[in-house]
Amino acid sequence: MLQIQAGDLGAFEQLVLRYQAMVHGLAMSMLRRPEDAEEATQDAFLKLFRARGTFDPSRNLEPWLLRIAGNACRDKLRRLKAAELPVVRGRDDLGDLLLDLPDARAAHGASRQLEDHSVRGELEQLSDRVRGPLELKYLRGFTNQQIAEALGISISNVKVQLARGKDILASRLQGVREA
Repeated sequence: MLQIQAGDLGAFEQLVLRYQAMVHGLAMSMLRRPEDAEEATQDAFLKLFRARGTFDPSRNLEPWLLRIAGNACRDKLRRLKAAELPVVRGRDDLGDLLLDLPDARAAHGASRQLEDHSVRGELEQLSDRVRGPLELKYLRGFTNQQIAEALGISISNVKVQLARGKDILASRLQGVREA
């Protein structure tokens, strides 16, 4: 890093070659799509190069690079969300998400329709705090990370709310399954 700080582009090229697979692996695990991961990887190394003057040589390079790479991935996720995913402005707007969804399972038999109707009805009865993560996860296909970012809560809280919501729905729907 000292050579890179001094402006040695060859040293920067060596650093990229050495850490590219690690950074790209992190990007793939966060972004899931190769083209997004590649862009985030490039952004991470560009950000590292631009911030080379702020690197403290008494510290390890790898954690610093991974933090930069993680931030580049989160930036990419935010851009993707803004372009592709519905905007969740607040918990009051979560009810609108369900109204926009087609009922893909409506073609199934009458008992399945009754169960679907019951599930949707019970889902509507849940608090926004519990219902929101369930809708985003199971009706919209969001990842826990995306849910956390969209709702401004921690991933741990997302997991708790998903588990709580599934438990509540399971107990409320017990009678529908038995019928």
